[in-house]
Amino acid sequence: MRVKAIAILIVCAVLLSGCQWISITDLQNCAIVQGVGLDWENGVYEVTMQVFSPDGAGGQTVVDPSQENARIITCRGASVSEAVAASAANQGKEFYLGHNRILILGAGTMERPLEESLGYFANSPDSRMDVTVLATPGEAASILDTGLSQTILPALSIESTVRNAQRNGLSEEVLLIDVAEALMQPHRAAVIPIIELVEKENSEKRDLKAIALTGLGIFSKEGCQGILSGDAARGLLFLQDKLELAQYTLEDEDYRQASVELYSSKTRIIPQVSKEQLHFHVEISAEGMLVEKFLREDKAFTVESLNRLEEELEKRIESDCRAAWEESGVRFSSDVFQLGDLVWNDQPELWLALREKWPDQLDEISFSYDVQVEIDRAGMQDLDIAGEG
Repeated sequence: MRVKAIAILIVCAVLLSGCQWISITDLQNCAIVQGVGLDWENGVYEVTMQVFSPDGAGGQTVVDPSQENARIITCRGASVSEAVAASAANQGKEFYLGHNRILILGAGTMERPLEESLGYFANSPDSRMDVTVLATPGEAASILDTGLSQTILPALSIESTVRNAQRNGLSEEVLLIDVAEALMQPHRAAVIPIIELVEKENSEKRDLKAIALTGLGIFSKEGCQGILSGDAARGLLFLQDKLELAQYTLEDEDYRQASVELYSSKTRIIPQVSKEQLHFHVEISAEGMLVEKFLREDKAFTVESLNRLEEELEKRIESDCRAAWEESGVRFSSDVFQLGDLVWNDQPELWLALREKWPDQLDEISFSYDVQVEIDRAGMQDLDIAGEG
């Protein structure tokens, strides 16, 4: 008991001492960072930071929801830490990353080693590992300085766009910790959503810009290996078991057009690997509803027609998954599905023989698929009339 009491006293003494070895900065002397963009050119990093700066006045709050409540600070240096330190000295304030929400890899940085670009944010004591990571082939500075105003902070607008794309099956939200974990082993690869500036639709001012997620970037430790879009990007989300929602428009012998919304899916990849073959079996089960349908002339809505639609959808899903592997695995030589880990867990001794040359063997991998789709909500069937569309 005496030893326990002494230990408690030592802990209390440390906690009450104020931890003088940890640097403390008063909040009023901090610039609260909401978003960061990294660009690189000619050996110099350009770090663009969106800093919280309330535009409101009076009343109960200094935050004006109708304003951006942010300002842009740009700094440059041979490294990210050098750029930030130099800017902090010029600004007279320390940059606080504890509220940072997004990190965008922009021009020049996509092709550079990720450890170099992301190291500062992974190691900074006040940085967050749950920051949303994005990449853009253009300038990250332009994304942060777009002037979005859907929310009280522009960074929140970008974050909301990413999450909305994920809910609609167009992309996924990737955090800094996800990228770090994906690249802990040399045989793995990471996925980072691609974001770009687009012309804002239905706007009287045509010079206004908006942002859109346009694909999924495949990254190794050395940088971006390529970008997946369209069907291949959707197939990647299926194989990663990260698809929340998917929309398919199909046609077959019964339907000249049928729109199906998949609202639930589950993917399981089973290794069937030996020294002689590298094979994986993919099981996908999905549920959806028929949200729109137009029958062909002289056709009626029947159970058989619904079954044929499910079969057609199963073929489309398999095709998307195959396209995702052809692009990410064969063309870009990247294991974003962590197939190596599946082999490692299933057959550790075999993995020891395969791991050294794993990226070079990806084009030898074959897949078999078992896709099951159930359309359990067929919509308002009584509105379909044979012979009409």
